[in-house]
Amino acid sequence: MQSSLDHLIELLKLEKIDDLIFRGESQDLGLRQVFGGQVVAQALSAAMQVAPKDRILHSCHAYFLAPGESQYPIIYDVETLREGRNFSALRVKAIQHNEVICHITASFQMNEEGFEHQSTMPDVGQPESFLDENMMIQKMAVNLPSPLKEKFVVERPFEMRTKYLNNPFKGMKLPAEQYSWFKTQGKAPLDLPTQQCLLAYFSDFHCILTALHPHEKGFLQQGMKVATIDHSIWFHRPFDLNHWHLHAIESNNAFGGRGLARGQIFSQEGKLIATTQQEGLIRYQK
Repeated sequence: MQSSLDHLIELLKLEKIDDLIFRGESQDLGLRQVFGGQVVAQALSAAMQVAPKDRILHSCHAYFLAPGESQYPIIYDVETLREGRNFSALRVKAIQHNEVICHITASFQMNEEGFEHQSTMPDVGQPESFLDENMMIQKMAVNLPSPLKEKFVVERPFEMRTKYLNNPFKGMKLPAEQYSWFKTQGKAPLDLPTQQCLLAYFSDFHCILTALHPHEKGFLQQGMKVATIDHSIWFHRPFDLNHWHLHAIESNNAFGGRGLARGQIFSQEGKLIATTQQEGLIRYQK
């Protein structure tokens, strides 16, 4: 299973064109457009190569302005917004066909000690008590036409055990929440920048889909249009995605064709390592 993880890590390395300009290849996951998690992760990879080496990424905020195409590479143009005593703020423009498809702002901070508290990890059971999402998706893909079937049955860089599995082509009514255990398939490098980029990539998998749970809809169902509008991540503590982590998500609002979801990511030992929030378009037209 190492090959799919190796491919993802290679995808996040980027080609350096100039001091502030990078190029990233795109990944075709069988979706209508390029996967948002890929864009955010690659943008962070570009920002990390420009930010001061003594500062650690602690937050990022992405606004998706236009859909990207998974068959074409993406250019990442990095700009330093502010260089302070303890913090650095950078902005990354993701560009495809001379059009900005996403703006990402990333903030870096020097390591320091301070107050500490965190939310309590929800008691939802261990990974072995959850559904093997990759296996269930492969079973579901048996009746799909090619080449969509080929995209669904391919091995994935993450092992995922999920509480609620919603059929993307015929959704069922579910609680407005999701709990997903995940870890890398294979051995990921332990350096924090790589780990943060991998987490950014993964963090886009379940967020906005959770907002569909109460409405009995799947994101690939006929008449549905689903697209991420904005996505934010706050990194709290160091982590190692070679071990199980829990992404606990709740969707607390849907209105005006938009759905909101917020999540907390815990290590298996209960440490809060990151917080996520995402709003997206969830529009149904008969």
